[in-house]
Amino acid sequence: MGCSCLLTAAYLAENSKANQLLDRLPSDFVGEKRSICQSLFLGALRHGHLIRAAIKPHIRKGLRPESEAIFLVAGYEMTNSPEEKHPKIVHHAVERGKNFISKGELGFLNAVLRKLPEALKNINADNNPGAYYSHPDWLVAKWQKEFGVDAAMGLLEWNQQVPATYLKLYKAPGSTPQGLELTEWPNFYRILPGADWSTDLHPLLNKGTAYIKDPSTRLAPQLLAPKPGESVLDLCAAPGGKAYDLAHSMERKGHIVAVDLPSPRIQRLRENLANLQTESLRCTIIECDLLQLSEEILKTSKAPTSFDAVMLDAPCSNTGVIQRRTDVKWRLQPGDIKRCSKLQKELLAQSARFVRPGGRLVYSTCSIETAENRAVVDTFLQSELGKSFQLVDRSTSYPWQTGHDGAGAFLLMRNPN
Repeated sequence: MGCSCLLTAAYLAENSKANQLLDRLPSDFVGEKRSICQSLFLGALRHGHLIRAAIKPHIRKGLRPESEAIFLVAGYEMTNSPEEKHPKIVHHAVERGKNFISKGELGFLNAVLRKLPEALKNINADNNPGAYYSHPDWLVAKWQKEFGVDAAMGLLEWNQQVPATYLKLYKAPGSTPQGLELTEWPNFYRILPGADWSTDLHPLLNKGTAYIKDPSTRLAPQLLAPKPGESVLDLCAAPGGKAYDLAHSMERKGHIVAVDLPSPRIQRLRENLANLQTESLRCTIIECDLLQLSEEILKTSKAPTSFDAVMLDAPCSNTGVIQRRTDVKWRLQPGDIKRCSKLQKELLAQSARFVRPGGRLVYSTCSIETAENRAVVDTFLQSELGKSFQLVDRSTSYPWQTGHDGAGAFLLMRNPN
């Protein structure tokens, strides 16, 4: 059974995210083998709802994860290959399964796989947009209602594309570095397929002058725009991507206090802040639940108790980044957006407590849902504490319009008195 099938079976059987499973691959599993394995695994997830819909008429009972994984990987290969290669794909899929499923299952697998190409042809965007674009029906219906049918179709098409990888350079190079392509977004470069990571990219990343991130991540830091010498509170900070933008906006002068829950991501945060810290930029990390953060905890960490600028990059449904995190559409359930919104309102109210009079607060998400963006901000502004804030600017990215990940960012200013 191939690496991609093993990963897909593990995803179907466990409560793990795709990136967590990829992190389990051995460190010496590199190069083309790793690239092919990852591509097939993520492709199986990206097209999984379509393949499930295609095999459903031929399935009388539930499939074991091992069997379904073979269907998903082979089905993706069929969607990504010319018709003449389909028999070879079926043969390889059956061979993969010989050591992992019974002879009875193997015969069934072979029979259904041979019907799969025709079944895939019978699904189209008009008669079944959810299956055709491989998204849950409830999510498609929600987006059609909120954004309109045409915009929803544009979003579905966008989500099904393989995402580009971008590098942000914080110091303008004299010329475009090897392996990179300049984009329409200032300081953002598209990493080309042939880039040599060891010689072209790692030297830039290791100097603290570059970071791998999507252009959508520029929106929130640009709104907050911290100045040299200011105190900045970076909430839900790990792994530290926004801290890079904040530190360079401050010309690496001032104090950044980064707060996040204890987790393995804290180590990444430490490494990233270590790259940024200078004699004039102090970086403090506090491992704490934001809802438990207090003046006492800040004082114990020798940090300010109120800040010139506060960044809250709130946990969310991730509906703006499904192209990049394709397993989101597998994990997301109808009630999740409402649950996220409830938590976001609590986090925003808590964050506002640490903004000094005249200070700034940016609330951001990587969601495109109104319920997680403007509705959260409006609820806060109507609260007792929120009455001392004004919404002064906002920036929203819808992927089918901007050509990069989706996001929402809102700049709130606290009244001077």
